Amino acid sequence: AMTNGRFVSVRHRAMANTSVNESRLSMVFFGAPPPEAIITCPPELLKETEPLYKVFTWAEYKSHTYAHRLAVTRLDHFKIA
Repeated sequence: AMTNGRFVSVRHRAMANTSVNESRLSMVFFGAPPPEAIITCPPELLKETEPLYKVFTWAEYKSHTYAHRLAVTRLDHFKIA
């Protein structure tokens, strides 16, 4: 939504090690914005095109995400018809 469809996120997939002799280390490299943060495409990216997604908050996104299964495309709910 923030790139107006220019960059599409890939599905996150992680596989645990199958070897009992190796440990796995996971680290967080990003964090979430505050719930009231506005999610929208910057105007600079919309100079030549119309927005594909309505403006929404991070709280609205998370609420929708938790209400649906993993297979559901999360941003479809916010697309402008």
